[in-house]
Amino acid sequence: MRSISLADVSCSIQGKNAVNGISLNIKPGEIVCFLGPSGCGKTTSLRLIGGIVAPAGGQISFDDELVSNSKFQVPPEDRHIGFLFQDFALFPHLSVMQNVLFGLQMQKHDEPEARAGRMLSLTGVSHLAERFPGTLSGGEQQRVALARALAPAPGLVLMDEPFSNLDPPLRSEMRRLTVSLLRGEHSDISPATGIIVTHDAADAMYMADKIAVMSDGQIVQYDKPEQIYENPASPLVVKLMGASNEWVGDVTNGVFSTPIGDFKLETSVASARLMVRPYHLNFGDGESSFKARLTAIRNQGNAHSLEIILSDGTIWEVIGDDFSNTRPKIGDEVKFQINPEDVMLFTD
Repeated sequence: MRSISLADVSCSIQGKNAVNGISLNIKPGEIVCFLGPSGCGKTTSLRLIGGIVAPAGGQISFDDELVSNSKFQVPPEDRHIGFLFQDFALFPHLSVMQNVLFGLQMQKHDEPEARAGRMLSLTGVSHLAERFPGTLSGGEQQRVALARALAPAPGLVLMDEPFSNLDPPLRSEMRRLTVSLLRGEHSDISPATGIIVTHDAADAMYMADKIAVMSDGQIVQYDKPEQIYENPASPLVVKLMGASNEWVGDVTNGVFSTPIGDFKLETSVASARLMVRPYHLNFGDGESSFKARLTAIRNQGNAHSLEIILSDGTIWEVIGDDFSNTRPKIGDEVKFQINPEDVMLFTD
């Protein structure tokens, strides 16, 4: 397991600041997810840590030992890293077994065949050992790539959108398998520090000890998943963590008047943004209730999604698992309520 430290790291790609002064510390054995929209710098950050690109400023250290700065660069092959890319990057001319053996032979492992066989068994593809990548499904290729990345027992594993090409059921299965292998939950598998790039909040929430939320080349929030979910630092973080309703308006004399009630703000600002997660809204008539017109009801299997229109015409969504007792009808004006603690306010 490796500890990783980034200190004010920056990098430009084709004249653009892809990474702009990021700093973070990752403890040995931690799984950290870089989460953010496309183009935010998360893949470049991964490539910087892997030594694939060099920083223009700042420095990167493994176990307090310098591996990168603007004048010095330890090559990727000398960093003892396992890589798992979005397209899996398997060698098409090598069999499954040969792909997994590749890294072991490079490191002159004592029993490469036995180790490769064990990794194929753990990832459930032993029966594909003699097949070639071009004959495998996406899920099978992903398992082989995972086996290859972990076979040399690297201290650090870097993964770039490893599940993006997988169907939801397989995606869930591969998340579970990846976490169990990274954490060393098998007696003969050493745990490893893991850094995973993803744009999917479900991946990050399930896998990560900490999440680094990125925007425009910077880390805007770095914390445990539950803290990022419960205490998002910005509207961007709220949106990345799942569906949200919002309302933007002016603030007058410190009061933010919205269709769901008035909110007293402690800071002096001209405008503010209110955000509410759809499943924090419920039918009810209470102190914090408001009226809205129901315009659509959609069955989502284990939940229902309601479309409502607020008094000013803003469309919001309500998600719940059981509306059978209220039996609302399209066109009805209905009262909803929300716990004030679930209202998120941001000043613009």
